[in-house]
Amino acid sequence: MKKKLSYLLVCLITAMMVINFSAVVFADETYDNVDLIANYGVVIDYETGKVLGGKNIDSKVYPASTTKIWTAYLVVKNVKNLDEPIEITEPPGVDGSCMYLEVGEKFTVKELLQGLLIHSSNDAAVVLAKYVSGSTEEFANLMNEEAKKAGALNTHFNNPHGLPDENHYTTPYDMAMLARKAMSEKIIREIVSTKSISFKEQDTATSRVNFSRYFTNTNLFLTSNDKITYKGQSIPIQYDIVDGIKTGYTDLAGRCLLSSAVKNDMRVIAAVFKSYGTNVYLDSRTLLDYGLENYTSKTIIDKEDYTKTKRVLLSKEKELIYKPKSSYKLITKNGESSNSDYFYKEDLDYDLPIYEGDKVGTLEIYNGNKLEKTIDLVSTNEIHSTFAFFTESNFFKILFKIILFLIVSFILFIIYAIIRKKYRKKMRRLSQKNKKKNTQTKKKNAPRKSTPRNKK
Repeated sequence: MKKKLSYLLVCLITAMMVINFSAVVFADETYDNVDLIANYGVVIDYETGKVLGGKNIDSKVYPASTTKIWTAYLVVKNVKNLDEPIEITEPPGVDGSCMYLEVGEKFTVKELLQGLLIHSSNDAAVVLAKYVSGSTEEFANLMNEEAKKAGALNTHFNNPHGLPDENHYTTPYDMAMLARKAMSEKIIREIVSTKSISFKEQDTATSRVNFSRYFTNTNLFLTSNDKITYKGQSIPIQYDIVDGIKTGYTDLAGRCLLSSAVKNDMRVIAAVFKSYGTNVYLDSRTLLDYGLENYTSKTIIDKEDYTKTKRVLLSKEKELIYKPKSSYKLITKNGESSNSDYFYKEDLDYDLPIYEGDKVGTLEIYNGNKLEKTIDLVSTNEIHSTFAFFTESNFFKILFKIILFLIVSFILFIIYAIIRKKYRKKMRRLSQKNKKKNTQTKKKNAPRKSTPRNKK
């Protein structure tokens, strides 16, 4: 009996493990193993998201302040004007690395983003999160929702700054993919590549800074004069091809680093977690160099070279100029042949007026019979109708809506009148029919008069 119970218990545990294992979504079936000091790291291609190499890339790790790159991205996506001032109305109530924001101070959204990404300010993270979502809890919900959409399926955020929380976790692959998404924003690329920032004491209508602040970027790839031993040589930590992204550290997470590097028209993104000291830079450089030295980027569609025109009838400008919103590149490992047969199809779809940057169609890129990528086609000029005075004027738009409303109302009134007339006519016929029927019934049921008999 005991043996049977033990056997059943083993089967149950095994089944649970299989179920849990199958629930994990892996980044890639295979990837190049890279020898690292840390146990967790990955390097991906920026253009395609392809995993180039790594170590335990789907393992659970704590992201620490690398979280802030996703916070920054969501702020940029949800705030239309980054020059909007934010007044500090309450203490942020958070520890760790901070700008030491004081109640009454006023910074723009962009300035708080600079403090967030350059100095890794936890208080800036709290203020920005509340500005976007009203509370840090609601902002965390937004972080998780958007992370899932971006493909980070093994990630869960509980706060906007990355301070220790056992329910705040990610994987090297997920975090690299989120960093890739964030780096698609020009303003974020600018901030994470900035070596230092200063905020001078001032009091104006749009800015109130109680005391001056100066911050150096925490990313030593950009600022350090120290050295590391790399491939048997002592070299500077500072690496001229690196242009970001974000550091992180807690006792539980260890040293964490998201890095971006560009060389030979190819950008790669590396992520290293649970490292110690300057080893995080040694492993990050190992990953960056591995990706750049072992893979080649081949441009299939270059958005700068791909510019086309189309005649537009009944327009002032006569011609639409458009191009792809982004380029498309193919990543191949050095020495491997790529049997590719690429071609593309355009599908233009637009209405006037068209403004610069508007979507005017799509570009479908095929490799043989397989659709590999769909890119939006966007206008590089404005196109207005010859009758723009009528079609684009607010006055005429309102007048047209009023006339349309009156026409529709008139048609509905006519339909109503016809239906009502038919209904009344029907009811009249029915009434007459019933009246006639009642009359006939009364006659039928009326008592007959007796005829007097003749007396003899």
